[in-house]
Amino acid sequence: MTNDTRPVWLVTGAAGVLGAELVRQILASGADCIALDRNARGLNALHDELQQNGKPVPALMPFDLAGAGPEHYQELAEGIRSAVGRLDVLVHNAADFVALRPLEHQPADEWIKILQAGLTGPLLLNQALLPLLREQDKACIVYINDEHSRQRPANWGAYGVSQAGRAWMADALAAELGPRGPRVLQLDPCPFYSPLRAAAWPAIEPVDLPDAASVAASVLDQIRQGELQ
Repeated sequence: MTNDTRPVWLVTGAAGVLGAELVRQILASGADCIALDRNARGLNALHDELQQNGKPVPALMPFDLAGAGPEHYQELAEGIRSAVGRLDVLVHNAADFVALRPLEHQPADEWIKILQAGLTGPLLLNQALLPLLREQDKACIVYINDEHSRQRPANWGAYGVSQAGRAWMADALAAELGPRGPRVLQLDPCPFYSPLRAAAWPAIEPVDLPDAASVAASVLDQIRQGELQ
């Protein structure tokens, strides 16, 4: 990542099914990409796959949204400024989910971890990276949200709470940033096969749903359309 004229994207949850596909397609479009995930092995596998196929590779950023404190987010932002020098698009794609269960039976440690990864983490990431984002004219912050868990809240527990909180956070942030930006977008991808969906509906099969590649392409089209508005 040495070209300071190409836009730079940061995708959280980049080792996951959708996140990895977003990274692949962002790089294929000619932009640079920072792939952030707590799963270092998954990030390395993504990097090696792209490198072995002669394709552009992302900058890898192993980082645990659920375990980091505010000072770690500031260090992350300082590292991006030092190594890359710019940030154009921040995609909040990471999410944590274990299983459908009633609120009364959700373990406290699971509750805390899911809220940290899905809600508190994005807040701290926004706070740390907004100075960098504000330096780019067309910067935007994107939330990949899940409307289903908000419309049918029973048994979604902390995951559902984090999704509701993300939507509120995005609305509040958009109102606070106003026309000066960065722009704030919320996107709900259509259902696709992933470990998270399989954890909620174990009987589902990959052939029953669109693949992540087509969903990622749709998400990126919507982001680019939003950037032009």
